[in-house]
Amino acid sequence: MKVIIEELLNSALEYLFEGFSIIPVALIKLPDGKSRKPALVDWKKYQHHLPTLEEVKGWFSNPEQFEAIRNGNKLGIAIITGKISQNLAVVDFDSQDVLLEVLRELRTKSPEIYEKLIRTWIVETGKGFHYYLRVRDPDPKLFNNRIGIRLGVDIRAEGGYVVAPPSPHPSGKRYTFIEKPERIQELTWEEYLTLLRILEGDKESRESLKQARESEESKEREGDKKLSESEVLEIVNLLRPIYRPGYRNYVILFLSGWLRKAGIDYSSARKVVEILADGDEEKDLRLYVLDRTYGKRGTPPSDEELKGKSGLQEIAEKLLGEFQSLELIRKLEEKLGRSSPFMDSVFSLIDFSRKLYYVANPRKGIIARAYEDPKNGGIVYKELIAETCPVRVVVYDDTLGGVRKFEIEFDGLLKKTIGPAELEIITQRLKSDGVVKHKRLIEDALSSLVIAFIRNGKAEIRRELEKPGFYFFEGQIKPVKWEAEEFTKGDLRTSLLLLDELRREWYNHLAERFTTVIKWGILAPFSYAIKQIRGTYGIHFPWLLLHGSSNTGKSTLGKIIRAMWNLPPEEKSGKHIDTVPRFGEKVSRSTFPVLINEVADILAKDSIKEVLKSSIESMFARGRYVQGVYVEEPALSPMIFTTNKTYPSDDALLRRFVGILFTISDRVTGEEVSKFERKVLPRIYDLRFLGYFVFKRIAENPELLKKDWLEVSTTLLREAFEFAELEVPSWIDEEHEGESLEEITEIINEEIRARLLEDVNQRYSRHISKVEVYVEDGTYYAPKLKHRLEALLKENFIPWASLKGDDEVVITNSVLKVLDGLAVDSLKSLAERFNWEYKNVKINGKQGKRIVVPLSDFVAFLEGSGAEKSDKVIMEVNSQ
Repeated sequence: MKVIIEELLNSALEYLFEGFSIIPVALIKLPDGKSRKPALVDWKKYQHHLPTLEEVKGWFSNPEQFEAIRNGNKLGIAIITGKISQNLAVVDFDSQDVLLEVLRELRTKSPEIYEKLIRTWIVETGKGFHYYLRVRDPDPKLFNNRIGIRLGVDIRAEGGYVVAPPSPHPSGKRYTFIEKPERIQELTWEEYLTLLRILEGDKESRESLKQARESEESKEREGDKKLSESEVLEIVNLLRPIYRPGYRNYVILFLSGWLRKAGIDYSSARKVVEILADGDEEKDLRLYVLDRTYGKRGTPPSDEELKGKSGLQEIAEKLLGEFQSLELIRKLEEKLGRSSPFMDSVFSLIDFSRKLYYVANPRKGIIARAYEDPKNGGIVYKELIAETCPVRVVVYDDTLGGVRKFEIEFDGLLKKTIGPAELEIITQRLKSDGVVKHKRLIEDALSSLVIAFIRNGKAEIRRELEKPGFYFFEGQIKPVKWEAEEFTKGDLRTSLLLLDELRREWYNHLAERFTTVIKWGILAPFSYAIKQIRGTYGIHFPWLLLHGSSNTGKSTLGKIIRAMWNLPPEEKSGKHIDTVPRFGEKVSRSTFPVLINEVADILAKDSIKEVLKSSIESMFARGRYVQGVYVEEPALSPMIFTTNKTYPSDDALLRRFVGILFTISDRVTGEEVSKFERKVLPRIYDLRFLGYFVFKRIAENPELLKKDWLEVSTTLLREAFEFAELEVPSWIDEEHEGESLEEITEIINEEIRARLLEDVNQRYSRHISKVEVYVEDGTYYAPKLKHRLEALLKENFIPWASLKGDDEVVITNSVLKVLDGLAVDSLKSLAERFNWEYKNVKINGKQGKRIVVPLSDFVAFLEGSGAEKSDKVIMEVNSQ
């Protein structure tokens, strides 16, 4: 406790020194699970002046002075928002879902505000988030609190305060910074007004949504809905015709269960039973049945005990007839706002003016369309739609935003459970089984009745994950369709010794580049869980881009990463993600890394770049319509991209990658490849034990995923070596910082220059057999580069270049063969890279687009920084 108080005091003083007006608050958890955070001092005066240093020390050094704290509540720090705290405004999001909805909207409608929002102070609260902003020159009349500006969103400005880290939350968690840059982002007054307009959105539709959600939540809570006197009497009058000797106890049993499931509070339910049983000599027994159902006396009847009971409808049919019984059930459903939990009919109103309903009647085992008889009362069947009836509905909600599926148990002529499947497939099965009488209506009828099951609480909702990988679910890391083997220290030792061998013997030339790739692979399957835990837009885990020269083992590194997670060495070409739908399908399959080769052309497509950016920094890749329903495809897989061609020249895109550049010097010979395949590949899956170790550690402490990924990977590698009782190698602290766009350009330009110079020198050695040489200090010198190049061009010995006049070199598409494997994908891109002229030129009578460059400029390019060296190339003179 003392440590916590000291921490609060230190933080409070820090906030004060930064210019925030702060106050102490009590953090009180209420019996209904909600919480209050009342100020412990008269905080209004601190809207106008900052507390003194002595006041702050007094508050947080001696919390027992406050009665609320003496009563067992927790002490916290609150920051007063508004002008006094340098025009501070805090956007309060109730949940991660609401936050992501707003961030997606802002990213589309106001990228400038979105960028500021994700780069400001961000605090994780109990279940939600606080985003801190400053507002420049606000209008005092408008710069105030806006509670409920959107469902699940509040803004605290003038007249408000927010609880700040490291305060404890009443739920047991703590207020924690997940982003705390040096300064809070500032909005102009115009930007702030834009933010308000976006948050307000369509008020009418949002209010309707809010009411619908509140209604649904109310139904889910038992015992919070009170009935008015008139509603009590209406329900009693509906039931009087069937409250007869021999049936009374069953009426009370089924009615009590229905009332409780509908969320009717005990006092209202008791009034109904007392009035209905007035004059009944066994009234006390009826009240005992009610009390037992509500858990007041005895043991409440279990769901299994009541499962399959026919309910009030069976009693009503015997006493009133079929049509009157249907009307009784429909009216009770209308009054209570929820269908009967028993085997009674379910209604779905489809036409208000004509009082038309779809009816699922388990007593008859049918689906029908019916109407309300205005003259004689009762429900009258209009059309028979199917000779089977849904009696149980299970809804499978894809927690990652996919399409809902349903499992429906039918009774009647067809007794079968169909699903999980989409409704369209289920209706097709019913048609195939020959129980559908009205094919035009069946799909609409089944859909309406399933919605009625859901709305009335009769459906079972299951939220399950089905795509392989690791997810953060209910505070834990949950593996799906992946299972870690039991392993020993010896197993882990085998894995780490192989990893050390790879780093020291096979990939020593890559040094820290190899180490960084391995560290990336250690956390790659958790990238989606990282996004779930962080809950904010941002580059929390970048993807991997291996680019540069060919034959350097880029794809093999991707296979090593997959081997760590015991995954097959699957690799795909760029064509598998060359459209947005294909990309969405690939990225949403699992949370495990995917190896995609030759992506240069893909990364040049604007549509792919946008969905790629979204996939890296958010939990969703894209939205699409499925059977008329908008669903979002989750961005599950981190991707390993390889390319021998042009790297992305988009700075914003490059920031989302860990870029590893491979040069000509990194090339591996065919002999080395064969040796690696023979000696290492058969053992590569020994690395899986490292994956099992990493999973175990992260599953034990998911909070690790809140830290920087490189820091966590390094820590886990160190722990693995220590656990295996091996000496920790020095290379685990290596980190490849990457190259800037300018550095990458310079390296690739130098590779192109070297390749062309090498080709020129080789052709000179091969074709020019008699060379004039001279001796200086005993050394043979070749002619200068300019003379060698001119000699080759005049004899047409360079297939990719020719001389135009005496002073211009024309370069053709054939040069691409010489530059194969380098970052050049077209003649035009080569011209643009070096600012050479690219135009129509006639060569040998043929017109075409070619590069034209002055001879002196081309010679200077080939000489580069090593002009003297290129002129001192020792030539082997053909003596023949």
